[in-house]
Amino acid sequence: MRTVAAVLSAGLLLSACASGARSDFGLTERDAASPVGFPNVRFSVEDEAAAQKIEQQLGEGVPKGPDGHFDLIALSGGGANGAFTAGLINGWTASGKRPDFEVVTGVSTGALAAPFVFLGPRWDGRLKEAYTGGQATGLLKSRGVRALIGSGVFSGEPLRELVESNVDQAMLTEVAAEHAKGRLLLVATTDLDAQRGVIWNMGAIAERGGPEALALFRDVLIASASIPGAFPPVMIRSQGRGAVFEEMHVDGGVMNPFVALPQIMWNWDDVAGVFQGARLHVVVNGKDAPRFAVTRDAAIPVLTRSLDAVLGGQLRATLAANRAFASRNGLEFHVAAIPEDFDGADSLDFSQESMQAVYDLGEALGRTGEVWK
Repeated sequence: MRTVAAVLSAGLLLSACASGARSDFGLTERDAASPVGFPNVRFSVEDEAAAQKIEQQLGEGVPKGPDGHFDLIALSGGGANGAFTAGLINGWTASGKRPDFEVVTGVSTGALAAPFVFLGPRWDGRLKEAYTGGQATGLLKSRGVRALIGSGVFSGEPLRELVESNVDQAMLTEVAAEHAKGRLLLVATTDLDAQRGVIWNMGAIAERGGPEALALFRDVLIASASIPGAFPPVMIRSQGRGAVFEEMHVDGGVMNPFVALPQIMWNWDDVAGVFQGARLHVVVNGKDAPRFAVTRDAAIPVLTRSLDAVLGGQLRATLAANRAFASRNGLEFHVAAIPEDFDGADSLDFSQESMQAVYDLGEALGRTGEVWK
C-alpha cells in the first residue's frame, strides 16, 4: 500500500539531485512579514499573543449555534482519505444531528474540505462531488525526469486545477458573509523557512474581496495540501521591514496533523468565556492506531516505515494534548477516524472507486453517529 510516508521517502531521495535558488531574507524580515496587501490574516501556532487575542474574540463575538453550543470541527490531513470527511459530513446532515459549526479548521486534504463544511449543508453536494466525482484521479501526475531538477515528484498543476475548479468567487463571497457574523474558517500551512505552523484566517482573506483575495485563498489551500517532495511548494509573496520576498509554504500536516487549538494553548487551564461547555470534534482522515507490518530490511522500506511511525506518533500525541486540554477546561472532545477493520484507506489511491468506498463508509458512520469516540 502506498502511503504519504512513501512519497516523502521518494522526495527525499530526489531532492539530492535538485537545486532551487531563491532571494535571501532573514528572520527579522520574516517575523514582521505579511502577504503583500493582506495584513492580519495569519498567525503562528506558537504565538501566545495571537492565541490570547483569539480567545478574547471568540468570547466576545462568536455566537453559539441554535442548539446553544459552541462547536469547533477540525479536519485532518490524509490525502485521498479526505473522502471520509465528505461522507461523514453528508451522513451527519442526513441524520438531522449535524451541529452548526462556529469554527472550522483544516489541514492538507482537510483544508480542501473545510470551506464546504464551513458553508453548511447547502454545499454538501459540492463537497461530495469534489471527492467522488473523479476530479482527483489525475492528482499524481508524474513529472518524469523533470522530477530530478524540480521541487516535487508530481506536477502541481492537477492540484491547482482541482482547487481552482471548486473555489470560485461565489464561495469567497459566502465565506466573507459568514466571517462577518463572527464565525471562523482557519487553514494551516507550514512555513518551511521559519519551520513554523501558520494558521490562516480564510474569512479575513475573503473579506478583502477581489482577484487578489481569490488568488491568495486558493494559494493557501494548495499550499496546505502540497506534500513536500511530492508536490511543489507554494511561494507566497510577502513583505516585512521594507523587504519584499517569497515565503515557501507546504502541507500543514508537516507541523500539525490537525488544528483544534493553537499549540501555545495546550497547557492552558481555566479558560474563560466561550470555551466553557464547548464541543470539539476532530475528524481523522485515516486510522488513528499503530498498524503492525513486517518491514523489509532495505533502505526505502525502513525509511518509509519510520516516517509513517513519526506521522502516526505525531497524530496520537496531538490528539492526547487536545483531549487533555478539553478535560481540564470542561470541553467535550470527540474523535472520528476510519475504523481499523476497514480494508482500504490508501491515502494515495485517488481512483474514483477507492474514494467512493471511503466516502460510503464515512456517510454510513455519519448517519448512525457510531464513529465518534
